[in-house]
Amino acid sequence: MNGLKAFSELLLLCFFLLYLPYHVSAQHLVEYPLDNNPVILKYIETVADNHSRNSQSCVPDTLPMPFFEDFSGSDDIYPDCNKWQDNHVFVNFDMAFKPPSVGVATFEGLSPDGTPYNTSASVGMGSPADTLTSQHIDLSGKTAADAIYLSFFYQKQGLSDRPEERDSFFLEFKDSNDVWISVWAVPGVADSVSTLVIPEFNQQYIAVDSGFYLYNGFQFRYRNLASVSGNNDHWHLDYIILDESRANNADSLNPNYGRHPDVTFTQRPTTPLKNNYSSMPWRHFTGPSCWADSVLIYNFNHNDVSGIATLDREYEVEEISPASTSLIVEGIPAIPSYFPSANSDDSLRHELAGTFHSSFNPTEKTTIRSTYKILSPGGFQSNPVFFFNDTVSTNTVLDNYFAYDDGTAETRVIAQGLGTKVAVEFTSEIKDTLQGIYFHLPYFTNRDAQLDFINVKVWLDSLTGPEAFSRDLFHLQYANGFNGFYFVELLDFSGDKVLVHLEPGQKFYVGWQQSFGPEVPVGFDRSTDARSKTFIGTGSSWDTMSIKGSVMIRPLLWGGADFTLIPVDNIENPSLELLVYPNPTEGILNLKLSDDDSDSEYSLIIYNTMGQEVFSGEFVEQINLYNLEKGLYLLSLMNDKGIPVVNKKLIKF
Repeated sequence: MNGLKAFSELLLLCFFLLYLPYHVSAQHLVEYPLDNNPVILKYIETVADNHSRNSQSCVPDTLPMPFFEDFSGSDDIYPDCNKWQDNHVFVNFDMAFKPPSVGVATFEGLSPDGTPYNTSASVGMGSPADTLTSQHIDLSGKTAADAIYLSFFYQKQGLSDRPEERDSFFLEFKDSNDVWISVWAVPGVADSVSTLVIPEFNQQYIAVDSGFYLYNGFQFRYRNLASVSGNNDHWHLDYIILDESRANNADSLNPNYGRHPDVTFTQRPTTPLKNNYSSMPWRHFTGPSCWADSVLIYNFNHNDVSGIATLDREYEVEEISPASTSLIVEGIPAIPSYFPSANSDDSLRHELAGTFHSSFNPTEKTTIRSTYKILSPGGFQSNPVFFFNDTVSTNTVLDNYFAYDDGTAETRVIAQGLGTKVAVEFTSEIKDTLQGIYFHLPYFTNRDAQLDFINVKVWLDSLTGPEAFSRDLFHLQYANGFNGFYFVELLDFSGDKVLVHLEPGQKFYVGWQQSFGPEVPVGFDRSTDARSKTFIGTGSSWDTMSIKGSVMIRPLLWGGADFTLIPVDNIENPSLELLVYPNPTEGILNLKLSDDDSDSEYSLIIYNTMGQEVFSGEFVEQINLYNLEKGLYLLSLMNDKGIPVVNKKLIKF
């Protein structure tokens, strides 16, 4: 067996020396939009009564003024039926950049089920896409003197795909003749704006003063033009108010609002774990040193004046599973004075040293919840319509893997160019063994990325030293409705497990190298930030990643004698085995499936090192490869849907 491994490694080395370019120019991670929305796809799969919500409109209703919506008071991905009549937009907490309050409605090129409106539509043309239509509103008896205004915040792009100038966003009012009238529109981002610039949110005021709109049954709706072939051209909408006694761009006329008596949370709590981990193995949680040194609390002051009042903001961390309501952090002290600038962002960094209970010592998989609260908001925030954005929370899981991402891919990234490497750094807190790596392979429509190649890599201590593990010419696979994580076990060419041992405090890196053929995408989470732990390698040089976000790759550590794969979105891990012998072979190759009764369901494809198909056919127990040139090949066993379920490397000599 050792001779076989040595021979295999020699061939692989010759292969890479032959095909890697002599000089690799500076290359880096490149970001591309997704073709669908994996969060919506997952929601549709898991919510039993979702069908009617994803395919039908809400029951019409008539509402009084004031109308207020900031998309912060619901865990649903669709708009609130009490306020809106349709469900085209995606309500989320991750895709906007510095919103006026936590939660936004996102407009793009996807239908309510999270898939493209038209996969064959031209990407160079803005077409009608999402619509958000209000319920009927009673404006009967009102006149222009009542100073009724509709105000809202909107943002182009945010943390997702940038709309071009042709991809406009517009507002329509329905008049008393049941005709929709366009009253406001804005184009996408000009080509002259740098791609490194993320446009800020803007607020817009629209007067509702025409007699054609002042009736019982008035409605307004937002629409966008986008490339409807995928998850493209994003607009984010937030903080919508329709009320009277207002003025253009200043609400001081209305004593119930000010402008506006509301201090909102704009983001969910940051992770309480050190190193910006969104998750870590519970066995690696060794005490207070594993907590973050501080957390950031983000607010927005919607008032016209600063120094409004003392603002008490509380931060709690509690264990919610398996224990019940066990506080780990009981809160933070009140802020003695609060003087944020009027109508602006505000952030508070709270030091956590010494605030966590030292008795917290998980002995099994544990879920903790972090919560921000505004306490006793007082007169400056007495209007109950603003209460929903005063509390936000997020959950953190301690299981048997490390992660920086939050499980949601806003976009995808590729390692651009043959030989380019991506590595993500982690630190082992205890003596342990790396078992494998989870990858999120995002689905997209123009090709099947399961057929493309990467080389899976592990490094210890430093990226400039030898690799601790390499698995070349490997296919990733989609998992659980294209929203799961696919597990890559650390196996060598012969199928034997490779144990990568880790010492306490030791750094290790997991990642991949772009192999031959089309470049393989990996999920990318834009709402977290692991730039300082992510590195891009070209040739022998490495650079820190410059794009804000986290590559969705997770190392899985040993979990004891009862070690099992964690069910990250129901990982698909086929138990089918394929025996291939002799390997290396001079020409005759024998194949044996563990599932003898299902041979007819499978087919075979063999690829050369350039990713070219050199053999294909139905599954048989013996094939003749004498006509193939000497070298390294990849054999893929395909199921009846054409998806590879087993891959084996072959050597022809």
